[in-house]
Amino acid sequence: MINRFVYGFCASVLFSNLLPSLFPISLAVLMFVIGVLTLKRWPFISGCLLGVFWVSICFYSLFSHQEAEHPVRKQFKAQIVSLVSKNSDWISFNVVLLSAQHSLYKRYYRLNWQQAPEVKVGQVWAFDARMKPITSPINQGGFNQQKYLLSQHIVAKGSVKQSQLIDYKLSLRQRVISDFKPKLQHLSHYPIINALLFGDKTDISTEQWQALRSTGTGHLVAISGLHLSVVFGLSWSLFRLLLLNFMATSSRRNLILAVLMAAMVAAGYGYLAGMAISTQRALMMLLMIVLLTVFRQHASTWQRLIWALFAVLVFDPFASLSAGFWLSFSALAIILFTIDYLGVKSTAEINARQLSSASLSVDNEDLQDDRLMARGLRRLSQLKSNLMHFFSSFWAIQWRLFIGLGLVQALLFGSVSIHSIWINFLMVPWFSVVVIPLCIVALGFNSVFMLLPVPAVMSDTLINALLWLADHSLIPFYYLLSLSEQLPLAQFHLSDALTVSLLLLAVGLFLFKWASDIHWRVCFGLMALPFMFQMYDVTKTNAQPMVTNLLWQMHVLDVGQGMAVLLQQGHKGILYDTGAAYGDSFSYAQRVVIPTLMAKGVTELDYLIISHDDNDHAGGVDELVKHFNKVTMISNIDKYRQADMTPEVLLGQQLVDDTQKLQQCDERTFNWFNLAITLTSNMAAKSDNNQSCVVHIDDGNKSVLLAGDIEKQTEQRLIQSGSLLDADILLVPHHGSRTSSSAEFIAAVNPSEAIFTAGFANQYGFPKHDVVERYKTHGVTTLVSGETGQLSIDFKRQSYKIRPYRTVIEPFWYNNLFRFGVQVKPE
Repeated sequence: MINRFVYGFCASVLFSNLLPSLFPISLAVLMFVIGVLTLKRWPFISGCLLGVFWVSICFYSLFSHQEAEHPVRKQFKAQIVSLVSKNSDWISFNVVLLSAQHSLYKRYYRLNWQQAPEVKVGQVWAFDARMKPITSPINQGGFNQQKYLLSQHIVAKGSVKQSQLIDYKLSLRQRVISDFKPKLQHLSHYPIINALLFGDKTDISTEQWQALRSTGTGHLVAISGLHLSVVFGLSWSLFRLLLLNFMATSSRRNLILAVLMAAMVAAGYGYLAGMAISTQRALMMLLMIVLLTVFRQHASTWQRLIWALFAVLVFDPFASLSAGFWLSFSALAIILFTIDYLGVKSTAEINARQLSSASLSVDNEDLQDDRLMARGLRRLSQLKSNLMHFFSSFWAIQWRLFIGLGLVQALLFGSVSIHSIWINFLMVPWFSVVVIPLCIVALGFNSVFMLLPVPAVMSDTLINALLWLADHSLIPFYYLLSLSEQLPLAQFHLSDALTVSLLLLAVGLFLFKWASDIHWRVCFGLMALPFMFQMYDVTKTNAQPMVTNLLWQMHVLDVGQGMAVLLQQGHKGILYDTGAAYGDSFSYAQRVVIPTLMAKGVTELDYLIISHDDNDHAGGVDELVKHFNKVTMISNIDKYRQADMTPEVLLGQQLVDDTQKLQQCDERTFNWFNLAITLTSNMAAKSDNNQSCVVHIDDGNKSVLLAGDIEKQTEQRLIQSGSLLDADILLVPHHGSRTSSSAEFIAAVNPSEAIFTAGFANQYGFPKHDVVERYKTHGVTTLVSGETGQLSIDFKRQSYKIRPYRTVIEPFWYNNLFRFGVQVKPE
């Protein structure tokens, strides 16, 4: 009965991720009552009801206290729990609120602080900050920060305006870090060791993170189940050895004591690592697996896995929103089932060897010398067999992990690291056996020496020697990271369609292997057809897109307070503007535009049209040119025009492919796969906004007008010329500011839909309320990209359909628009 309840609970919590909204508290309480009453008779149904109740009540606990609908100044007391990142003049960190209000979960804020003083984990501050919701730009293929923050229990973001340090009591963790960190900072590989020991990844550079992502080795430096398992395994082996030698007994007492003490050491390591939400989940999963293995040895692999899942979901029902959750459980499932599968095979092989050895000993029992020789041969053969078994088992786990986690990675991130299989094959055992143990042993000795009166010369000599070894043990890892950057296909991006076809192929091959009936094998073999069709389509990269009922698509990307619009026909595209870039570390082109193009299957960008030289429109040109080095660029911006038709173009005299071209945005029309694309610009205007390149797209039935940031002066010029105006869909000029969208312009264009490319609750207040009302007065339907997320418009022969991301493409509750200040109820 209890197992069926656990199955139902896990299934309902995971299925809740597909719900458009969670249940209101009143209905959730009713489900709780029904679930309790049906527990004995229908345990699976009871588990399902209680699982849904648990998700709803936890969500309400996090989002029941808000104060203002738009970004507001708020005063609160909070404790710093982790440092996220830092730059030359600002830092980002997480804080936990300190309030008298009781809630089921602690609520966290993500804060940014410019010109911040030295801040440390554990400090309590009185903050005055400008707070806003966790709502973030959301697109296909792009990083879903909103979903990630929810999984970390972060309910709001903000910028610190004023602050006052209230209290700072040095915790045990901070005392250990303060004593140990000075000994690390002189090491060459200090950022990685600091991350391995204390979960502090702020010193890892952007380039290093990029190399870790491209090689699929980021999990090695993020505290996860791997690190906790290594610490637990080392501790268990040590305690078991000590107990067997000094407290030997025939009962299971020593086994249980060793497990309990090793669990305490693993929990202590998690505490020193900051006990982040992801670390807590990994620790919970590890402890549940260990307890079931030791105390319930009759449990099957499937049961141990489900019980570990149950423990994590009870502890945190939002765990399944995290990519790390799926990667961890997928890896655990693959390892457990592989070990069980290999165990069955090895048992048969051992039995066969024992029979062979027995027959050999009987044949030679009369001859002492021959018997000794045979015994030596058997031992050599057994040693060889054990080594072969170890390496074959390790390889069997590794290639299954590569395929399985590769598919999971493709589903989650839309990309696969080609070199991850051999790098992880080398580095996972290296980290497990060498790097992590050396770091942990050095930290352990340092902690012991803090308590014992050991001479500083002795303690420092030992710890420095261990740290020297740990530092040098990372040299091969850094070498492989640098080597991978020089190898081709460091990261392979997959479209959504190709990812799904790969998943069907993998499932079909797995079922085909285990199916015994020929008819089922034929059915499972047919699951490979979508992949074959996708590969056929990939080989026809230079072909014209197929003519179907769906003629073309336009995707208005959600890039905050900026603009990026993709015109797509098959695997070919045209991009209008790129969104903004901030500093050296953030670009919407890299974070949103390129991943979305890859997810949509756009492998060739024929034209890159830049409307004008504002950062929110042209900030990502450099990234786009690097990625699509054969694109034809259309722009009137001086710094691009001066490099017309030469190989040395664009930002910083970057060297690009000779086939790249630069064209002017002038009065002309060209045809792009049966789309008539007309360009115009008002170069006589004085302001940069009024010189925006305006684009009109017409497929013969429906039309679109991309107006850039033009203002009333250029609007009047277009009205007088009488060209390019009539359109079914208008991308509203200048994000909906009062300097644009005159009544005459709206009447002349006469659109059915007007799309405002403006970030949610942006600092400019775009789109202005009176401008939106002006469009509505003309009977125009209005949409704001910051509220809807990515907007995909499918143009058919006589009609079109608009699909907003938040309500149609992925209409799940965690993608809803969270407004800071509204008392959010999951209904």
